[in-house]
Amino acid sequence: MKNRKILYGYQIQRGEFVIQPQEAIIVKRIATMYIDGLSYQKIADTLNRDGIPFSAEVPLWNKHKVKRLLENPRYTGADGYPAIIDGETFQIIQRKIMGKTENYSKAEKRPALSLKDSLRCQCGGDLHRTAGPNRRKDTLYLKCGACGQQFTILDADLLTEVSKQMASHDTPAEESYAPSGKVIRLTNAINRGLEHPGKPEDVVSLILQGVSARYDCCPGPMESNASNHPAVVDFKSFGQAVSYITISEENTITVHFK
Repeated sequence: MKNRKILYGYQIQRGEFVIQPQEAIIVKRIATMYIDGLSYQKIADTLNRDGIPFSAEVPLWNKHKVKRLLENPRYTGADGYPAIIDGETFQIIQRKIMGKTENYSKAEKRPALSLKDSLRCQCGGDLHRTAGPNRRKDTLYLKCGACGQQFTILDADLLTEVSKQMASHDTPAEESYAPSGKVIRLTNAINRGLEHPGKPEDVVSLILQGVSARYDCCPGPMESNASNHPAVVDFKSFGQAVSYITISEENTITVHFK
C-alpha cells in the first residue's frame, strides 16, 4: 500500500513546504472534532462519509491516520513546516490524548482482564471485549465472535467463580475406609466369642473395643477451601491447569481443566 509522501495539509513549492489550503481546513476540523469528544474512528468515519480523501493513492481515512495527525507537532510549525494548528490547541489535544492513555493503562491492570484470552462462549466461539458509552470499569462486556451472543459479567463474579472452581479442583480426593490390623484381630476375636460365648461380658468388651478401633480408622472430614476461598486467582497455577473458561447464556461460568 502506498503512503503519502508529503504530510497531509502541506504541499511543496519552490522546494519548500507550504500550506495546502483545502487540506489545512480539514486538519483544523479534525482537531476541533477531537476536542469536542469524537473518537479517532468516529472522525475517520465522518471524513470518509463526507468524501474527503486522505490521498489520491489511499483515499480512505482510518483511526491510525487520525491519531498520527493529531500527535504530529509539525502542525504547530516545527521542523520547517508552517503552522496550521496553534500551540495552545495542540497542547489541549495532547493532554486529552494522554488522559485517555492513562485511563486505558489503569483499566488494563484489572486482574479479570488477565483471563479474557481464555474466555469462550458455550458455542465454542472466542469472546471479545466490546466498547461503548457508560461502561463500568469493574465489568466485562463481551461478545462471541461466532454466534454473536453478548455477555455482561462483573469482574468480581468471574474471579470468585474461577477461584472457587480451582480450589475445588485442587482438593484431594476423600480417603476411603481401611481397617487396621487391630480391627481385624478384634473382629476375629468377636466372631469366635459369638460362636462360643463363655463370658458374655468379655464378648461385649471385645465389641466395644472393635467399634472404637474401627472409628479410629475412619477418615476425618476433609477441609475444603472451596467454601472459604479468596476472590484471587493464582495466575501461575491457572496457566498450568486451565484450558479455557466457558460462559453460558445464563452467565454460568465453567472452568475447563487440562
